[in-house]
Amino acid sequence: MKLFLCSICGYVAFDEVPDKCPVCESPKEKFDQKDNIFTESSEKSPEAAVKHIPVINVIKECKLIGGSCVDVVVKVGEVQHPMEEKHFIQFIDCYIDRKFVGRVHLTPALYAATAFHLKTAGSKVQIVEHCNVHGWWMSESSI
Repeated sequence: MKLFLCSICGYVAFDEVPDKCPVCESPKEKFDQKDNIFTESSEKSPEAAVKHIPVINVIKECKLIGGSCVDVVVKVGEVQHPMEEKHFIQFIDCYIDRKFVGRVHLTPALYAATAFHLKTAGSKVQIVEHCNVHGWWMSESSI
């Protein structure tokens, strides 16, 4: 799998570089190919996986909006990730079939969790999160 990292905002593009970053609108020249970004994080800190790999819960019947949307509830880590000034999750990104759909920015004042209310169809959801200390982590689930 080819992965491209935006050097400005940390967005990860799957398979090909976009013309501009969907998060910060930086041009494609600001992307670097980083195919091992997820394995590097887990190899540097194998003990950290329990606090970093996103846990995804797909709820097929939306509880908030109703109708045909699907809720994707995300918690960072099986064990709650600390959210401190020096160590916290900066953002959680959501993709459907490796296409970006949204980002939630976090601060130490928040828990490392969020929900995406999807109206876009697809077969798989990918969640990418970035820890300011331990790097990028990803998990995937069927929708």
